[in-house]
Amino acid sequence: MFKPLRALLFAGLVALAASGSTHGGQYPALYRDAAGSAPADGRLSVMTYNVKGLPWPIAFGREEALDDIADRLAQLRRSGQQPHIILLQEAFTAQAARIALRAGYAHVAHGPDAASLSGIAMDVADRPFLAKARWERGEAVGKQLGSGLQILSDYPIKRIDRITFPDFACAGFDCLANKGVLIAHLAVPGFDGPISIVNTHLNARGAAGVSIERTQRAFVRQVDLMTRFVASHVPAGQAMVLGGDMNIGKDGRRADAFFTSFAQAGMRFIRPDLGGARRALVQSACIDAATCRDLGLASGKAKDWLFARNGQDRPLPVLSAHVPFGYEPDGASLSDHFGYVIDYGLGPPIRVATGGPAGARL
Repeated sequence: MFKPLRALLFAGLVALAASGSTHGGQYPALYRDAAGSAPADGRLSVMTYNVKGLPWPIAFGREEALDDIADRLAQLRRSGQQPHIILLQEAFTAQAARIALRAGYAHVAHGPDAASLSGIAMDVADRPFLAKARWERGEAVGKQLGSGLQILSDYPIKRIDRITFPDFACAGFDCLANKGVLIAHLAVPGFDGPISIVNTHLNARGAAGVSIERTQRAFVRQVDLMTRFVASHVPAGQAMVLGGDMNIGKDGRRADAFFTSFAQAGMRFIRPDLGGARRALVQSACIDAATCRDLGLASGKAKDWLFARNGQDRPLPVLSAHVPFGYEPDGASLSDHFGYVIDYGLGPPIRVATGGPAGARL
């Protein structure tokens, strides 16, 4: 998440927190209720996107890119092609947080803000980890930013659940953000009962500024807390989409920890081969060659994931894929991640082999 120039970054974030310039809270009801409902076209369109909505001095010149992101989403809405649901990560700044308003999304759920407390008790193994916290790397100095998580929806949000990762479940500069998990339970036509949308952003690896072993310990702890939180807040017989910036990458230990944890919790639809981007590529479900190229790059980085199931814990069928935020015509991109969309069908789910390994191999 956080890049070099770490001394400047640390000082700048402390100053940012002192100025009170971070964003929190919901938009006024006037704006949340302004947009129309999504068309009932027999599909559920979901996008995940890390928008790099980082404040100065972590990132420079993000205003124009964030405006372009909002304008493109608004243009997609005008043409009836907007994603029905969007999972945003790193929507830290006020400008990033206003993407939903400018793009016309009627319903918005925010993740934990900077003041949210975890309340999760330490176990025996957590105490020595926390005792070695490095304040000069952003650990154990308090949260300077919120979680950066948002869920944008064209469908009504019936309930919101949140969890904040505690200080003993984060490592390095990632501890400056109040990372956690956001769940929005939606009323969506075509589903029997609500569908739960789960959004998260897990601890970075090398960019966190501490040892890989320390980031690995934090990552595993976050995955465990997330798995238990999702299992306790989303009933087994309820449809669900889980996505976000998982920060798994090419690290086999991270992949094993992530996918094994969900497999042990009985959520069999969360497997590498069942990620929406990978399934779209295997099925040649991209709308064009440029989409396949950009989707392949996003999938290959193994950080941004989407998984979806019906109420019987069976994966929803992938109908098509789009990448509204991939490479621009000039070869640049609007973020350091691509934003891709998976169109899920509401018809019969695909069959998935049961038993055998959890499928953690990337």
